[in-house]
Amino acid sequence: MAKLVVISKSHAAVSHQLGQRWVTIGRGPGNAFQLLESSVSGQHCEVLMRGNELHVRDMRSTNGTFIKGRVVTEGVVKMGEVLQLGEVQLRLEPSAPEIAPLSVYGPREKNDSNKAVALPAASNGSFGARKHQVLLVDDSMAFLEMAGEVFESFANGEWEIHKACGADQALSIVQHRPIEIAVLDISMPMLDGVQLLGMLHRRHPEVKKVILTGSATEINRTHCLANGAELFLEKPIARDGMRFVFNVLNDLITWKQREGFAGTLQQVGLTDIIQVECLRRNSSVLEVHTPQAHGEIYIESGVIVHAATGVLSGEKALQRLLALNNGQFHLYPYREPAERTVQGAWEWLLMEAARVRDEERSTRPADKTVFVTRAAVEAKVMGHATELPKLEAPRDERKLPPPGDRDDLPELGNGIVVISTYDGKWTPVDDDKRDS
Repeated sequence: MAKLVVISKSHAAVSHQLGQRWVTIGRGPGNAFQLLESSVSGQHCEVLMRGNELHVRDMRSTNGTFIKGRVVTEGVVKMGEVLQLGEVQLRLEPSAPEIAPLSVYGPREKNDSNKAVALPAASNGSFGARKHQVLLVDDSMAFLEMAGEVFESFANGEWEIHKACGADQALSIVQHRPIEIAVLDISMPMLDGVQLLGMLHRRHPEVKKVILTGSATEINRTHCLANGAELFLEKPIARDGMRFVFNVLNDLITWKQREGFAGTLQQVGLTDIIQVECLRRNSSVLEVHTPQAHGEIYIESGVIVHAATGVLSGEKALQRLLALNNGQFHLYPYREPAERTVQGAWEWLLMEAARVRDEERSTRPADKTVFVTRAAVEAKVMGHATELPKLEAPRDERKLPPPGDRDDLPELGNGIVVISTYDGKWTPVDDDKRDS
């Protein structure tokens, strides 16, 4: 066995016994090894003893993690060597065997499964029943290890938990496993949880997504809920808090449609879906996916309260979505939108969207070729006022002049300039340039 001993004068003789589990080290109270030193980050690093070597992972600390004087993101400390966190130095030393605590959540309690108020999925009680597929994504191996063990103890064997410490691993697992719910942290390297949430939401809309983070700010909450998260939860600092998180996640997994039909509708308009939801006074979020656009329409108790697509929101976003010709839609349980931008009766909103769509689709006059005499061009160049040429009349309405009156028409190429459009600006062309 081994232990980490602080050799810096400010915290001399402080030590921590290492076991077979990941240990978090930092200034914050949520760490297994807490170092109250200003140069140490809230969650500075995590370590795991494997044989006679200590494996170290930096957790994006402010002042860095050093091994042999070099900054590392991951590294190995051998027995007798020094690990430096900020300005605090720790030496890895051998020690007598001692039982290390599981984590700040305390050792596992007996009969925890009886204390968790879980809502398990209905099953026939037969051996080998299908387990719920749960994905935990966090850059902390210590948290993944602890949360996985706690949730498994509460789940009574009905969860199969997959773990990923980065976005690439998470995407690979979702692609190859029938994941039902993904629990994401926000603070992760390379690709953070908010970006990963957006990717999962677009690629795998059937997966329920929950944010479980220590960075529980109002801005993060708004962004995550607006980008497809079903829930936004703060990481607990006590074991009872983990039990609460489990109960909430289990309820979200096992929630099923209690009544009514389920199936697939083909070649149906978005207005039809909205009418059904509003007439039944349902609360839901209608997500729309097309190659050109992606958006959401929020319906609360039969009232359209918000719509968003791209940079648009409100009625303009609603009209833009309802003008789409084809695509895919998904109905999700209602969640509170980041803002409420739509007001008015749904019947009027749909009629107004239809009017705008019809106006945009109305046939515009085809572009006509304009015949302009050279005299008109020269008058324009010389600054003389001249009347803008009129569009040519449709073929069935034109009347050809009598044969005797056609002699005054110039030959094509000498007295007539042919252009496809007219924008009020003319550039004369010399004869020799035109002929070439």
